[in-house]
Amino acid sequence: MSGPGPTPALWSPLGSLPLAHLVPTGLGPWGDGMARLVLQPLDLLLLVALVLLAVQNGRSWSDRLALVLPLSWLVGGLGGLLVGRELPLALPCAAVVTAVGVLVTLGPALPLSERFLRGGTAALALLFGLVAGSSLAGHGGALQALLGETVAITVVTALLLMALDPPHPRWLALGLRVVGSWIAASGLLMLGWLSRQPL
Repeated sequence: MSGPGPTPALWSPLGSLPLAHLVPTGLGPWGDGMARLVLQPLDLLLLVALVLLAVQNGRSWSDRLALVLPLSWLVGGLGGLLVGRELPLALPCAAVVTAVGVLVTLGPALPLSERFLRGGTAALALLFGLVAGSSLAGHGGALQALLGETVAITVVTALLLMALDPPHPRWLALGLRVVGSWIAASGLLMLGWLSRQPL
């Protein structure tokens, strides 16, 4: 079958395909925003990785994560809505997910300070929220969709924190590190896929 292929902008390594636009679900802007978290692989991987990193480093930080993560995401998302155009940051976001996955994989072998965890989590949530908000800016009901995604982030974060409440038995601690390796591998796969797209 002949004919012109996809436009170069669509397949650019800095394009927005892995950070896709809002997918209509028929549930209105709130429902579309909630579904966006599940439909965006990088967003969901980052959320899971940050929760795992928090529970690996003790209760004092994991108890605060349920508040810091969604609030930072919301602030970043509001900033993205103000930008008014989609930010082409798919490649850096994939690299960030890979790096956080590696930190989870290292686990207790690389203890992290609470200050580092607090600042890093807030910064990454702001970044991903900024990208999410910028991708929603052209859609009707963008603010409601952003709020819906923030609610989904809050619920998923709280559920994961309750399910993985420390201290952990040895088998679960090992399992968290295995999941971290899968997240890192997924991020590397996404990086490779993006880097092979023609300009």
